Amino acid sequence: MKTNCPQKELIDFMAEACHYAQEHVDDSEAWQDHHREFYLTCASYQMACFLAQNTKYGHSGVESDVVISELCKRPMKSVKQWKKILEYHVTELGGWKE
Repeated sequence: MKTNCPQKELIDFMAEACHYAQEHVDDSEAWQDHHREFYLTCASYQMACFLAQNTKYGHSGVESDVVISELCKRPMKSVKQWKKILEYHVTELGGWKE
């Protein structure tokens, strides 16, 4: 029997969203590198919102640039790497809400 774990599903979704955002702007010939932060700000803001709503200490606020530096760095990260980055932030914010 499969157990439903909403936190696992959420972290999977968040990691995929970060990976896909990076993948979308990864072609330096099509997307100017000096605008990467501008292109990826929305994805970082989205992660901040999910962390704010779903972690124990997130209600105090999560900076909108919570993952912007990781998003802007090359090479792009795998979904597995993003899970580690996001799990670090979840731990930093007291873990998932019960």
